[in-house]
Amino acid sequence: MQAAAGLFSGRSDVTDMQGRTAAQSRRTAWLIVFLLFLAQMLNYFDKTVVGVAATSIMAELDLTSERYGLVASAFFSLYAVTGVLVALFAAPRFKPRSIMAVLLVIWSLAQLPVLVSASFTTLIAGRVILGMGEGPGTPTSINACHEWFAPAERNMPTALSLFGSQVGSLLAAPILSYIIAGFGWRAAFLACSAAGFVILVLWLRFSADGPEAAHREVGPATGSSSPIRQRDLWADPSVIGNFVAGFAAYWVVGFTVAWLPLFVRNRLGLGLIESGWVLSAIYLVQALLLLLIAFGSQRMLRAGATSRAARGIVMASCLLISAAAFIGAAMATDAHLAVVLVTIGTALPLVIFTLGAAMLSEVSPTAHRNRLVTIIFSIVTLSAIPSPLVTGALVQGDLGWDRAFLVLAAVTLIGGIISWATLRPERSIRRLVALEG
Repeated sequence: MQAAAGLFSGRSDVTDMQGRTAAQSRRTAWLIVFLLFLAQMLNYFDKTVVGVAATSIMAELDLTSERYGLVASAFFSLYAVTGVLVALFAAPRFKPRSIMAVLLVIWSLAQLPVLVSASFTTLIAGRVILGMGEGPGTPTSINACHEWFAPAERNMPTALSLFGSQVGSLLAAPILSYIIAGFGWRAAFLACSAAGFVILVLWLRFSADGPEAAHREVGPATGSSSPIRQRDLWADPSVIGNFVAGFAAYWVVGFTVAWLPLFVRNRLGLGLIESGWVLSAIYLVQALLLLLIAFGSQRMLRAGATSRAARGIVMASCLLISAAAFIGAAMATDAHLAVVLVTIGTALPLVIFTLGAAMLSEVSPTAHRNRLVTIIFSIVTLSAIPSPLVTGALVQGDLGWDRAFLVLAAVTLIGGIISWATLRPERSIRRLVALEG
């Protein structure tokens, strides 16, 4: 495999601009992937703690489903705003390593206010602050990862770093459920904060800038030497397709984080601990599907398949199959079958974040890459704001879960159709090369 250090040489005696040999760079590259894996795992713990503790929080604070939906949506209210601000002002000036350190501090501090005063208002405020910090988290992780790997080799490292979110989802439900059952729901928030500070220390001690950091300037003038303008990139069909696919995928993420734990408990009639283990099984399936599809896509690329086939068609197909699964869940009369179909429906859209990020890095000039990836994967999170609200309104009334699944199906179906038509990275590269003259 062409390793991270392969950006400049495959020989072990050749050094990069930091004096590392290729072998050392390979080891450092995979250490970075592991640290990003931990950060993404924490990211999911932070996001899902409210969902796992939902029953306890709603009972203690006397929240209706609609008010709980507001709490869940608050996390995403400024999620995209801070992501775009980081993309416009921080990504061109600071390296991903530094940005990631600041974000970890915010994640850890944002969990603490609810320990002082637990109320509907405090929950909203804490989730807004946490969302502000986590909004740029995933795109910053992607950028930090991509600095260490050549374009054709980014699928698996990206998938493995984002796999932390899936492992987080696998572990979060049982771990947080046990903490809540034994020590109360506030202890779960404290545990998330403590874990964040531990990962911050590890990141400051062991992280490093990748070889590709040397190929782009970091400063106010970044990107100014490129003849390609931002609007040239935003008008590109592959970029538009990635935006639409990401929007559809994050709508599903909003449902998964806020409502999947409650759906499992209500539909299967389980207690807190039992539902935690069922959720772990669901998240395990999601994680395995993500890795399997990312691995298959990279094998297709190595075998000579086009990026259109290995990434674009795969992304579109995942959204279309997800839509079919949600339709099936809405029609299912058996509770266990409905849970299986919802598992498939919520798992496949996660592929968008891995393959889509790799495609954006592939088509974007290096000077624009960090900004483009950060903006795209920040703005698409806006769909996670209405998603829990819409679900809450449907579940609150007589329409129930079935109508909520049909809405999810409609969103993923539209995303899949548009993705199929627009994701053509080879054509995008030719277009952008022509613009560069």
